[in-house]
Amino acid sequence: MILSKLHLENFKKYTSYDIEFGEGLVGIIGKNGSGKSTLFEAILFALYGEMKNRGNRELIRNANASAKDAVVVELEFEFENILYKIQREFRGKSLTANAKLYKNEELTTSGAKEVTAAIVNLTKMSRDAFMHTLFASQKELTSLSTLKNEDRKKMIRRLLGLEKIDFIENALVEKSRQLGREIKAFDEVLLSAEDAKEKQEQIEASQATKEAFAKEIEFKSKELETIKLHEQKLKYELEILTKTKEQKQKLFSEFELIKNTKSLELLNEAKLIAENHELEHKQQKLQELSHFKTEYISLQEELKTQEKLKEFHLKKEGLNKELVQLREQYTKGKNDIGALESACGNYDALLLNAKNLEVTLAILQEQISAKYTIENELKAEIAGEQKQIAVTNEKIKNLRELGSDSACPTCTRPLLEEYDRVINALVEAVTNTHQKKISEYQKQLQNVLTQKSAFEAEKKLKEKEFLELSNTLKVIESKLRDLKMAQEHFKQVEQKGLKNKEELKALEQYAYDEKLHESIKTSFTLLEPHYKHVISLETELKRAPLVKAELTALIKKIEELTVAEKAKEAEFHLVIYDDVKHKHTLEEHEATLKTIETKTTFLNEIKVQIATIEGVIKTLQSALLHNETQKKKVQTKKEDLVDYEKIKTSLAEFKTRLNAKIAPRISALASEMFVQITKGKYQHIEVSNDFDFFIYDEGKKYPIERFSGGEIDLANLVLRIAISKTLTELSGASSIGFLAFDEVFGSQDEGRRMEILEAFHTIKEQYRQIFLISHEMEIKEMFEKVVEL
Repeated sequence: MILSKLHLENFKKYTSYDIEFGEGLVGIIGKNGSGKSTLFEAILFALYGEMKNRGNRELIRNANASAKDAVVVELEFEFENILYKIQREFRGKSLTANAKLYKNEELTTSGAKEVTAAIVNLTKMSRDAFMHTLFASQKELTSLSTLKNEDRKKMIRRLLGLEKIDFIENALVEKSRQLGREIKAFDEVLLSAEDAKEKQEQIEASQATKEAFAKEIEFKSKELETIKLHEQKLKYELEILTKTKEQKQKLFSEFELIKNTKSLELLNEAKLIAENHELEHKQQKLQELSHFKTEYISLQEELKTQEKLKEFHLKKEGLNKELVQLREQYTKGKNDIGALESACGNYDALLLNAKNLEVTLAILQEQISAKYTIENELKAEIAGEQKQIAVTNEKIKNLRELGSDSACPTCTRPLLEEYDRVINALVEAVTNTHQKKISEYQKQLQNVLTQKSAFEAEKKLKEKEFLELSNTLKVIESKLRDLKMAQEHFKQVEQKGLKNKEELKALEQYAYDEKLHESIKTSFTLLEPHYKHVISLETELKRAPLVKAELTALIKKIEELTVAEKAKEAEFHLVIYDDVKHKHTLEEHEATLKTIETKTTFLNEIKVQIATIEGVIKTLQSALLHNETQKKKVQTKKEDLVDYEKIKTSLAEFKTRLNAKIAPRISALASEMFVQITKGKYQHIEVSNDFDFFIYDEGKKYPIERFSGGEIDLANLVLRIAISKTLTELSGASSIGFLAFDEVFGSQDEGRRMEILEAFHTIKEQYRQIFLISHEMEIKEMFEKVVEL
């Protein structure tokens, strides 16, 4: 596999980036945080759809990208002289994954999982195998020699993928131990042969007891059925006797009800006859007193007429009194209106004067503001001239302090013979120019201040005059409001007076006699008790027709009740009921029920015993069945244990053969490169089966720790490359043509870095591409191709 091109969009720190890798020794150079390692994370992601460190998918998207922006990674690579292209992308807020694989620009596979499976099938390597085979970091190189024996062994086994075999072996051991514990536990709870035989005998004895109880139940059940038939016969006789008794009692109750109802109706008949006689007497009385009603109604009408006349009389007196008051209000209102009209006569002239004063005040204010503006401008001019005088005086002072050898303040040339002339010119500028301007400005300022004072004095007088005039107008405006109210009140009084006169004219036709009114009231009062008595009699007599109708209906009802009473009595005597026989049958039925209950209880007790025996039998049978089932399970577990032991033995043999093959192969590959890099100084690197490293110096074997730091770095490098080659051979991926090393220089000094670079140049013929990631900018000239980030 040779990497050709990589295109990134919104992937981690890259918004949009394209890179062509090239062949040979390729340096990827950039400062820390520039995204060097991210490029190889993108390569791993393109091939297998996963990052180096699995985690939150959202971290893949560029921080500046929106949820709508797609994350795109495209990788082009050559494999066995065929051009491949992978395109992976995440889209949408939920980062939905999609992928496509092209072979010679023709789409062959679609879908994230499908493309990953196709890459694994093509390269013969999983994601972890690919990462351990082709990528190495400075930490891994250093760890090869610095880690303790056991930790180094674990690290190399992880790189070679052997930890999976270790995991399976450990799982087999644990499973064997677990099976052994389970078999031992089963042996402790399984029944012995004697226990099983004893339980079978208990089942047979219980079956015999159950059959004996069943025969007894059959006999007792037949006896109980005979008694129950007799009980049903007695029950039927009791039902007939009970119905007869209930019928007899019902007829007697109905007879007593008719009899009592008839007695009550006879009492009601007597009351109605007495009430009817009383009403006939009251009818005669009403005829004698009927003239009182006529007289009362006549007097009532006359009294209403007198009340109406009295009401008109009182209204006439009230209107006359009100007319007197209205005349007084009319005269007073007329006088008030005249006085207010006189007081408000000059309002319009005063209002015009006030408006003229407002205009005058506004003009004066504008004139004062204009003077203020001129005053401020003159003061600013004076201040400017005074500042200029101060600047000029400062120049004169400086020149006098410096002497005739000083430079001109304008052109900076030496003054020499011009010294006195310059000082005199500056003094003259102060006296004749600036001072004269200040004097002129001050005269103008004094005139302005005088004019401003005159305007302000005039404005003050006008403001006082305006205030007095405003107060006078407010008083007049108040009187105008009073005048309006007085006019409205005068109009209302005038209208009310006219209305009262019209009403009095209409009331002149009515005359009221107080004595006649009192006489009618006296007669009305004397007649009122007689009238009320007549009304009471009329009310009571309204019931007379109802009483007669009720009496007629009641007489008819009494006759019907007499007939019904005789019929019900005859019906009662026709029903025959024997109370003694009823009691005897009831006692016999109760005794029979008790016998049935006793025998039923006995049968139930036997059934309970049978159920108990059946439960015992079922428990014993279940125990025997469970024992047989558990025995089969134990046998299955024993067979599984034998199988696990066979697998463990085979796996141990496989590990031994694999270790025997891997360690020599790593030694051979590493030795070949080490001899080449050291130019024959060292003959061999040995890797033991426990992955301890030794270097042969002049035919003698020494631990790697004996050698210098630079030699150890080179040994670590060739060992890591040998491990990668061995991994490639084990996976069957013979067409992987590149390696990548991340920060292999670490904190090495310049000499060590150069040695490592020379080593890479020495072995580069073995790989078409070797990528070195580094932040060391000064080594970029050592590479055939440089990608600078």
